[in-house]
Amino acid sequence: MTFERGATSKDRLRVDWVHPVPPKRAVERTSADFGPLPLDAALNLLWEAGDSRPLLVLRECNLCKEGDEALLQRSLNNDRTLLLTKWFRTVRLPAHIAEAGHPFHNVFAGYDFKDSWPHVFLLAHPGATPVTFTGQQTQTQLWKGMQDVLGQRYTKNPAKAVKEWLAVLDAFDTIDTRRRQLQDQLDEVRATDGPDSSRAKKLTEGLARLDDERKLALAREAKARELGLLPMVRQVATQGK
Repeated sequence: MTFERGATSKDRLRVDWVHPVPPKRAVERTSADFGPLPLDAALNLLWEAGDSRPLLVLRECNLCKEGDEALLQRSLNNDRTLLLTKWFRTVRLPAHIAEAGHPFHNVFAGYDFKDSWPHVFLLAHPGATPVTFTGQQTQTQLWKGMQDVLGQRYTKNPAKAVKEWLAVLDAFDTIDTRRRQLQDQLDEVRATDGPDSSRAKKLTEGLARLDDERKLALAREAKARELGLLPMVRQVATQGK
């Protein structure tokens, strides 16, 4: 038996990628003519005003079939990973940032990464040491890294919060399934017995109770999601070009 999440949970279980656009520096010249932005300037663009969550930066790969492969595991349950991303500003950069003239080249080249560039890195704040992942990491390694970075920027425990949020998703799934069943029954009863029949009224009351349950689940979710983001000191990156 294959378990599938309901519509409400599926809405939460996706990465809200941001695709930053390099600034226009002159109409008559290309970005390559200017060279890459300094690391601190590039990070300022990735950290858009008003969103100071820690960064999760993914570099697309020409060899990857799916854009999220470096972050997600195809054969495993990724629900925890996907929920943890909600406390990050998730930035996705194209593969051609590897070109030396690309404006965002120094987002990776500006750090002294050993061996080769990672596919994903996490950054708690400008000046922090990036937490890197090759794309071949285990889920446990990824969760630990994500939770460690979140712990630097939030007042509450992310591991405890994500466990509660997963439980709320289960509640959403139950509510969504039951609502779909009751709505199908109500449509059938209205067609056979009429909209004012006792059976129709009973099913309508059942749907109203589910709406109340959903409101409670939404409040529970909002509480779980609120970790208490700490102010970010916009210090200059310690490594840069």
